[in-house]
Amino acid sequence: MSFRTRLFATYALIIVVCLAIVAIATTAVLQGYRDRLTMDRLDNMARPISVQVRSLATAQTTLANLMLSLQQQAEKNNVYIILGNSDGQIVREITPTPSEAPVALSEGALPRNISKAVQGRFTTDDRRVFLYAAYPVGRLQAALALPTDTIFLAVPRAGSLAILAGLLGPLLLGGLIALAISLFVAIALARSVSRPLNRLTGAAEKIASGDYAQKIPEEGPRETKELARSFNHMTDEVRLSHQQLRHFVADVSHELKSPLTSIQGFSQALIDGTASDEATRTKAVTVINTESKRMRRQVDELLELSRMQSGQFKMAHESVDLGEVITNCRDLFGPQATDKGVKLIADVGGSLVVRGDADRLEQLFGNLLDNAIKNTQSGGQVSVAADRSMEGFVEARVTDNGPGIPQDQLTHVFERFYQVTGVRTGVGLGLAIAREIALAHGGMIEARSQPGEGAEFIVHLPAGS
Repeated sequence: MSFRTRLFATYALIIVVCLAIVAIATTAVLQGYRDRLTMDRLDNMARPISVQVRSLATAQTTLANLMLSLQQQAEKNNVYIILGNSDGQIVREITPTPSEAPVALSEGALPRNISKAVQGRFTTDDRRVFLYAAYPVGRLQAALALPTDTIFLAVPRAGSLAILAGLLGPLLLGGLIALAISLFVAIALARSVSRPLNRLTGAAEKIASGDYAQKIPEEGPRETKELARSFNHMTDEVRLSHQQLRHFVADVSHELKSPLTSIQGFSQALIDGTASDEATRTKAVTVINTESKRMRRQVDELLELSRMQSGQFKMAHESVDLGEVITNCRDLFGPQATDKGVKLIADVGGSLVVRGDADRLEQLFGNLLDNAIKNTQSGGQVSVAADRSMEGFVEARVTDNGPGIPQDQLTHVFERFYQVTGVRTGVGLGLAIAREIALAHGGMIEARSQPGEGAEFIVHLPAGS
């Protein structure tokens, strides 16, 4: 069943249910209103009839004449006339037509000792409900030999089904009109809802076929706008993920091509006997071992970076002394700096506590120091310093006096495998991983440089307690 058909069926069901509720409520309201009108009508008839009965009795009329007069009143007004005594018992009963069966009441069903006009209802033995109006007429026994003192005018109460049957025609007509209007509204609503859904379906099909540059207009009701906004965000994420996947494959192909070529060349030399002497074989084995380790390291870093960028790596959240982390990194990279003739300086301003993962932070500053040392000539200097900056943040700076980075390339240095051409080397995965670690800690990292004046990498991390 299509969405539009379901919407039509839903509207039709709502109309039917609403009409049923209206019919029940209207029947209940009309029942009470009709009962009041009936009782008022009976009261208006009972008053003059009671007066007539008393006057006839005073005029010393016969019982036959009184019964004939009451029979005429009953037939004329289509009511039951009941003469009762003070004990609530029926003394005489006149039906609207002579062939009409009299009402059958249990003893005491009628009210007793009526001294003024009353209205109410009673239920017969065959479960029929009657509405009545009663008036006291005094004792008629002396005049008419009739032991009665109350006259009742009663009519059967109209049932709910009878009232509902009377409303069926208008309700049916109103229901058809309401159904027609609702279906018209449903068509307009279905079109307004199905139009963006159709656009969404078309865009999803194009994305499935590889066209990721899909956008749908953010228009219509609030829910539709939110759906379009979420879909467009999803499209951006899918496009970005696909682009990252392409870059990842290209990066892996590019970075692994060189070591694989070396491994393949030297292994082939060992196989075909080109490496005939011991020194050549030793060199070939050494190159194969070195290149395989480099390839393994690159693969591990690529996988780690991909997990970071997809949010799949776990990170501890504990208080970390950033000064201790920086000191450990200085001690770790001190030998590398000494071997290259580079002076490594660390300056930490007091106790600096951040919230995060000590191992990841050590990896962050290790990558920055490794990059700085590699790009600093012998006799140069690399420094790392940390101190509190703006409120709630700690700022750490890694500075070198190497060749620097051109301004137009500063925004790309944190991209994986990006190489600053001509003046700087070794900018591959290290800086990209450093940025992801900083972002994972709720911080950021930026690069500042002028060609020929070295480079400075600034890390901002939220302060801990």
